[in-house]
Amino acid sequence: MPGGRHMRQAEPDRRDRALMLAATLARMGVGLLTFMVLARALGPAGFGGFAAAAAYATLVALATDYGLATSALRLAAADPARSGEIVGDALRTKAILVALAFPAGAALTLWTVPAGDTGVYLLVFIGTLAYSFADLTLVAARAHRRFATEAGLVVTTSIGILAITATVAMVTHDTLATAAAFALTRLAYLVATRLRLRALFHRDHRPGQHAIRATLRQAAPYAVDNILTVLTGQVDVLLLALLLSAHDLGIYQAGGRLVQVIVPFAVVLSSVHLPALSANALRGDDDAFRRQSRRITIEFAGFGLIGGIGFALLGPFVTRHLYGPAFDPLLPLWPGFAAYAMLRFAAAGFGIQLAALGRIGPRILVQIATLLGYTIAIILLVPGHGLGVTAWALAAIGGGTFIGLGAVLWRSGRADRAVAAVLLMVPPVAGGLAWGAWVGG
Repeated sequence: MPGGRHMRQAEPDRRDRALMLAATLARMGVGLLTFMVLARALGPAGFGGFAAAAAYATLVALATDYGLATSALRLAAADPARSGEIVGDALRTKAILVALAFPAGAALTLWTVPAGDTGVYLLVFIGTLAYSFADLTLVAARAHRRFATEAGLVVTTSIGILAITATVAMVTHDTLATAAAFALTRLAYLVATRLRLRALFHRDHRPGQHAIRATLRQAAPYAVDNILTVLTGQVDVLLLALLLSAHDLGIYQAGGRLVQVIVPFAVVLSSVHLPALSANALRGDDDAFRRQSRRITIEFAGFGLIGGIGFALLGPFVTRHLYGPAFDPLLPLWPGFAAYAMLRFAAAGFGIQLAALGRIGPRILVQIATLLGYTIAIILLVPGHGLGVTAWALAAIGGGTFIGLGAVLWRSGRADRAVAAVLLMVPPVAGGLAWGAWVGG
């Protein structure tokens, strides 16, 4: 039947979501386990330095995405036959942006990083950039709805990344050796991704200056939003690295990095919905858009609740039994981290709907406001109160993002009523979860 066929094309089916969930959980699991093993193997000070390098590298890697992933996915999903050309243009544009950013980044690293840590920063930057190029390459698979291909690639390579990096860290207890393993395994992920998807790319396609400029122009509306989204996930480390000792930063990072892992992977998980959601928005099919709005809103709020409960319960257990006594100051921070996890994951569901509607301006304003509020709070509170306020400040930025994006989405007039229900229910649930974890701890 034509109508049924159209519906299958318009909305991602359960198999698509299950495959994307498998890929996302593999990414998330590797991120969580890798950071836990590194914290244990390197100790608070060594882990603090490694995690700071990872935060700066992630900021550069994702900022040079320049909104290319979202823009390319929308364009490629609308014209799958040209997906290889579209994603190829995006990859070459990103390579140019990286090349332009490299001299400034290298000079800043040499100026601000102790000489003994320069090699660690360089290797972490290489690994992080390789991972971001691989993820951008996977947009071609998503445009063709080849979620099984992506899931297979991510799951198999994630196992290798975790096994090699964790083994090197536990055997050597050396930050430089661990950074080398980090870089090599992620370069292997990039090579494997490119080889697996080579049939989707046109070998004879060489974009000229006009194509590069067009790619930049098409991605520009998403660029500021993308950079602010990345900065929201990294600003805590960027600021705290200036205000805390390496030891205290390592304590914070042992929890904060685990929780912040959810931000990029919430974005990855949401991308399974973006092609169909954008198509419904552009066609003006409000009924189909609201059906997906309800599903996404409830799905992401549910994942947020699971994540919040997981961090509230497992965080103290991991601290006591995996990290060891050196990380005991982390214990009081878990309630704030749990509240942040719930709020931030739920907010990602609102964010992807606004992206599909093309409401990028309001997203940018919300993120600027929350970033400014967080920055002011950290600068004023941390010097006097130290580590204890850091997790609660992070929870506040999650709450501001959740309420701001949800309010904008509801005011658009095109969202499902589930958005209003989740807006009213999630903040008190997150607060109750944090209070329960605080009392229980």
